Amino acid sequence: MEEIYPKIWELAKSYYLKGRPMDIDHVEWMMEQAKVLCQKEDIDKTLLMPLVILHDVGYGETGPAYFEKDLKKDHMIAGKKISREILEKVNYPEDKIKIIENYISIHDNWIYGEYEIYKENNTIGSFSDLDYMWMATPKGFEAVRKIIHKSKKEMIEFIMSCDKLKYYSFVTKTAKELFEKYMSERKKETDIELN
Repeated sequence: MEEIYPKIWELAKSYYLKGRPMDIDHVEWMMEQAKVLCQKEDIDKTLLMPLVILHDVGYGETGPAYFEKDLKKDHMIAGKKISREILEKVNYPEDKIKIIENYISIHDNWIYGEYEIYKENNTIGSFSDLDYMWMATPKGFEAVRKIIHKSKKEMIEFIMSCDKLKYYSFVTKTAKELFEKYMSERKKETDIELN
């Protein structure tokens, strides 16, 4: 199956190019980290990789949104349909397509206060860990910070006050350690700039 993921990514890219500017970097980073998670933890790569690759394709149809509740739902609905079309083009197994399109249709439900799915299922939970963690990476930190108009210090406070850390923490030790590493780096950079 390893050779199929680049094919899925190639088909998905056109949607990302029409969507949010940061999503190419976002998804490429998530793809690399998903491979690491699948190697170190008990996560089904045949579900996690397509979910990571396809999760935000809906923005290519609906237009960009970041933290607007009504627009989040629209991109998940569009993404479900687009992900099925892409996965069928590469002859992905139907049983896996059904699971992946379901995950895509609910992957941002945290914005509606729905957290249980991320705690109950290590595939979508690990996905959510990576999706959230992107904000702590060097590129993600700057991209999101500019979108929401925060200083570096305010951005750190924003990340640390998100519902993710309050209501549904990291699914795996690997993800938690990676997040802590990124946040330590961002805090050090901010301390240097503030002093």
